[in-house]
Amino acid sequence: MTPSDIQAAFDARQSAVASLRELADETQGRDMTAEETQTYERQNADIDALDARINTGLKDLEREAKATEAIEQFRSLSDVTEPAEAAIVDPGKSDQELFRALMNGEIRSFESKGESRDLTEGSATAGGNLVTSTLYQRVVDKFTEEGVALAAGATLLETASGEDMLVPTVTGYSTGALVAEGGSISESDPAFGQSTISVYKYAAIVEASSELIEDNGVGSFNVLNFVADQGGAAVARALSAAWTAGSGSSQPNGYDNCTAGVTAASATAITANELIDLQHSITAPYRIGAAWAMNDSTLKAVRKLVDSNGQYVWQPGLRVSNPDELLGAPVYTDTNMEEIATGKKTVVYGNFTRGYFCRIAGGVRVESSNAPAFTTDLISTRFIVRGGGNIIDTNALRHLVQA
Repeated sequence: MTPSDIQAAFDARQSAVASLRELADETQGRDMTAEETQTYERQNADIDALDARINTGLKDLEREAKATEAIEQFRSLSDVTEPAEAAIVDPGKSDQELFRALMNGEIRSFESKGESRDLTEGSATAGGNLVTSTLYQRVVDKFTEEGVALAAGATLLETASGEDMLVPTVTGYSTGALVAEGGSISESDPAFGQSTISVYKYAAIVEASSELIEDNGVGSFNVLNFVADQGGAAVARALSAAWTAGSGSSQPNGYDNCTAGVTAASATAITANELIDLQHSITAPYRIGAAWAMNDSTLKAVRKLVDSNGQYVWQPGLRVSNPDELLGAPVYTDTNMEEIATGKKTVVYGNFTRGYFCRIAGGVRVESSNAPAFTTDLISTRFIVRGGGNIIDTNALRHLVQA
């Protein structure tokens, strides 16, 4: 999509929001007719479709810019990164050629790390080790696309190895008090604790025909981008789901396991006042930079809510790159969150930067082989990422649970 296409989609979205609100105003205080309900559902679907189109266009533009920058940066450092002995892969080659070398069996594996651009020879069984920044960044981008934690501002920790990480936390703060002249001052020490972030392995396999690899795609189709996006999206979906709703037992602890802030009066609905109460279950310092997370079906219900003054609590983003807002804070949809039903945790609000840490250990390990599908002449590419996550500051996040 071109920038003008994205702007056109944004303009169409603003028009759809206006139509949605006009219908909501007309039907306020009464039940919608069957025809009105159908219209309302269609308008919501139009907004969602335009959202997806806008986000895809923005991410494509951003991805193209990052890829170009990474390739140029890599080439500018070729004199520095080339080892004394001849490298197993020519650093002047494009990423596409390097990836095809993996597919063709010239090398058998590589690990992509965000901060490294060295080309080094690997073990005999692996066939070599290649490190580039481009593939790693494409996979990290998928974590933002496939889940909410990073988009909402969660802190991303990138560590070289996967040992348990102990993160210090403050569970109690020093307090002050009025002291009379000559009176003694009581000691008040802050209380400290720690949270552990362990890592777990997430993997996916993408298959492509040898002809596609040899021909480097068909027409404008780029096989490198396709395989990287497919593999990156697969592991990102799995790890992002754990960052949202992981149990914390032999898997990451999801952010929706935060403390309950509000229990809704209904098992099937949410009110504007309950969202206001949830927002104020977080103390003021944490509300600076806070965000909302909820399932798309929950957001559809929230779009109709008005406060006691008749003002909509949900507001569409006024610029293409800005997220929608709910009670003044950005709102993100997460397919991994629960839908409205009895006892379900449907909304999370708070400061994700201070409250939740995501972790990726090492780089993105990529290996290829034609052995699993030898008879069908397919090349299998395996993507492996080790990641974890945990709630670090229990005061920063709260969830709403249905009755």
